[in-house]
Amino acid sequence: MAQRLYNLAEWWHLLSLDAPTVAALWSWFFARAMHLHLPFLAALLLALGTWLLYVADRILDGLRQRKGELRERHHFHARHRTAFLWAALPVLILFAWFVLTRMRPEAFRDDLWIGVFALLYLFAVHRGTNSASTRTSWLPKELAVAILFAAATAVPAWSRLGATSAIGLGKEQLAPAVVFFALLCWINCVSIEKWEAGHAHSSTRWASLHLRPIVTMIALFSLAAALLAPSRGLMAVYLAALLSSGLFVVLDARSAHFSPLHLRIAADAALLTPLAFFPFAVAHAGR
Repeated sequence: MAQRLYNLAEWWHLLSLDAPTVAALWSWFFARAMHLHLPFLAALLLALGTWLLYVADRILDGLRQRKGELRERHHFHARHRTAFLWAALPVLILFAWFVLTRMRPEAFRDDLWIGVFALLYLFAVHRGTNSASTRTSWLPKELAVAILFAAATAVPAWSRLGATSAIGLGKEQLAPAVVFFALLCWINCVSIEKWEAGHAHSSTRWASLHLRPIVTMIALFSLAAALLAPSRGLMAVYLAALLSSGLFVVLDARSAHFSPLHLRIAADAALLTPLAFFPFAVAHAGR
């Protein structure tokens, strides 16, 4: 049974399904916390767009990076590049059709800006050089990914909020929760760079050396935010951030006992903590 779960987790990672899962889950969690109904299509669009970007990024990494810097995910995408490109084509067509015909204008505007910055990020990171250390000398890739990922994940809920809703929750209340999620995404990226011993930006190297104190601070602020949260839904968001922080501390403490591949999978699994609050979120939204 354990081996089967390991195999499923590896496929979840190698097929680039990890990031889309995290994005869709947290977008739903944000919406529930703000007493919003998130249509399945909105979460699906986010998952599809995330998958396309991550597949493109991993394929480009495989083309540009030195062989010694490649990980199993890059080798897998390189070996199956043609299959991924053929799979991405109908996904891209379906994604574009949904965006142009079914997406809310507010969400389209916000996602358009994020999409532009995401494409600029891909260009900046993968511009004609084979040296990862050169690419990261001026761009903190981990921070850029965290901000873009958190912003895109928040758009479905953000675009459905006015200044203040009928129950007193608005963008002002959602924004701090998104910041905490962005911090978790950044810690996720920093942890992966640390465990894989990759070439990283100087700020990322500094953070990796102080990973546990930083994560502990995030955990303490998450706990404080949960106690001060204006609603039970947002309290659940901050408690999920607290739980994720604790998981990162445990993973870092036990990192010597796992392979880089399994640590990479576990780092993304540590962001699935909204599942622990699923019954509460569903009951809370139904009130």
